Amino acid sequence: MRDETRFVDRLHRDLRDVRWPEPAEIRARARRRSRRTVLTAAVAVLAVMSGSAYAVAGRPVSPPPPAAATLVSPVHAASAEIPQEALLAPWDVPLKTGVQLGETGVVEPVRVDPVLESCGRERGVPSDPATSRYSRSQTLLRAPVDPTARQPVLTQDVYRVDPGQGRLVFGLVGLLLNACAEWQHAGSAFVDGRTVPTVQTHRWETPASGFAGDESVMLRHVSLAPGSAGGGKVVAATPAVEVTMVVRVGDLVTVVATGPGAVADTADGVRPGRGLSHTELEALGRTAAHRMCAAANPGC
Repeated sequence: MRDETRFVDRLHRDLRDVRWPEPAEIRARARRRSRRTVLTAAVAVLAVMSGSAYAVAGRPVSPPPPAAATLVSPVHAASAEIPQEALLAPWDVPLKTGVQLGETGVVEPVRVDPVLESCGRERGVPSDPATSRYSRSQTLLRAPVDPTARQPVLTQDVYRVDPGQGRLVFGLVGLLLNACAEWQHAGSAFVDGRTVPTVQTHRWETPASGFAGDESVMLRHVSLAPGSAGGGKVVAATPAVEVTMVVRVGDLVTVVATGPGAVADTADGVRPGRGLSHTELEALGRTAAHRMCAAANPGC
């Protein structure tokens, strides 16, 4: 009995010295572990296969159909995780892709365009993003001969939000566009062995809206070549035009963003046949809405 008492006392002393991580730290570790799992799976797939591959953290390549007892009814769709089938498939995209990476999340902020949001913060736009209950994301990569040179064709995030929050997402996008039609961002660049201050002009416009789902908008982001703050001398190449589509179906909101060189549009014209046109992007937005129909609440 005396030995047991000493053991209990020692256990209490040891537990007092244990540092328990904060909840935020636990969530951060979990997110890092999820990303490591995704990347490890992708490397393994690339090592044994050529052509298209599919890697999603914690998910089999071809999920078996659920048993009848575990089917999710439409009544409970609002509280359900987002299935992979609610995202675009590689064959939905007119450009050739080779690898599909993805992960899931909970209580994630709905992000549309980080640069646009930075402009909004500088200009005092209230820009607290809506928070999703569940999210699922993916990145479709190009398939060149050299696997180390793979670039994203597009990224996609699908968020399940509370009722009313989806419309707030579009309201915030409207506020940001009104405040940031043009924005000059002060930064820096490394030129001739030294760091020089730079100024870069960003512009946003909406080539199309209302083309898919319950609500939709297309954002065209043009970044001009950065120039030195003193004389305006160009110090880097002109970045590619980026297009972001935001589409809502019921309580699901998806954000689809193109990768470098994925659109035919450029700052000074159009490159025919070298990327997605605005017409093809609108069609892709409608496909994204169609894929969300079955998982949305209410559905289509």
